[in-house]
Amino acid sequence: MFVDPRVAHGRAKLDLNRSPRLFAEERRWEIADVITRAIDQFGGTRNRRNLMRLLERQIAPKLARLGLEPYVGTVGEREGLFLNFSTMSAEHGLREFQLDLAVPDLVLRSFASNTIRPHAVARCMQRNGVMSMADIGIETDVAFVLARVVRALALAQKWQQVGVPTPKGLFVGALDENTNVCLNTYIRPAASDRPSRWSGFAALFSTMPAWSAAQIRQGSDLLQWMINHIVALQESALFAERFPFLLEPYRAADDPLDAAWSAARASTSGGPASS
Repeated sequence: MFVDPRVAHGRAKLDLNRSPRLFAEERRWEIADVITRAIDQFGGTRNRRNLMRLLERQIAPKLARLGLEPYVGTVGEREGLFLNFSTMSAEHGLREFQLDLAVPDLVLRSFASNTIRPHAVARCMQRNGVMSMADIGIETDVAFVLARVVRALALAQKWQQVGVPTPKGLFVGALDENTNVCLNTYIRPAASDRPSRWSGFAALFSTMPAWSAAQIRQGSDLLQWMINHIVALQESALFAERFPFLLEPYRAADDPLDAAWSAARASTSGGPASS
């Protein structure tokens, strides 16, 4: 059961404008303010032990009270506080930001790493037959987590377009000028009669587990599954070898569902399509 694309786009715009707590700039300033205030008020010796205690005992709990889930520890060669958080707006869609505050310098870095454009949000609602962004939350949340792995793979193999699998479908897009994942649309090849070159790509992830809300929120199980799954798949062939179109520039294509809905509306109103 698909939703009329005009309705889906209208509902997506409404929902994307609906959550003041997630407005991009306001959210980022709110987080930065908590961090900078705590650092400015810190009067202890700035050694590793004291700074890590500052992050763990003061800054992380304050961020948690904002509904966030900061991690204090080591990531790769960096040690400090790390945080992923999402914002939404009708202009940009859904954006995931990565923030880190590493010791001993305590230099705050925040940047957008993945974006799900408003059109992709609307397509996801349309193709899943729902009228609220809350009903596609699992799709978008899983996409944000798995896009971190896809981005690394795309950079390594020089993809020009990317696909990020979800439990029900596939977000499709490209790497932007900052090599971040920008997802422009959403498809469900298995539920469509339309031939798609993305069908084979999506089929490779058909064994994706049914993730719990806690697993999606925490993310590590999803990341580990995705890494292991990709490593196993590439033992037989690289993704760029399986799907050479990944090396071609991304181009938006006309959606036959839009044409079908337009024809149906015209037929109902007695327009040209009724003949």
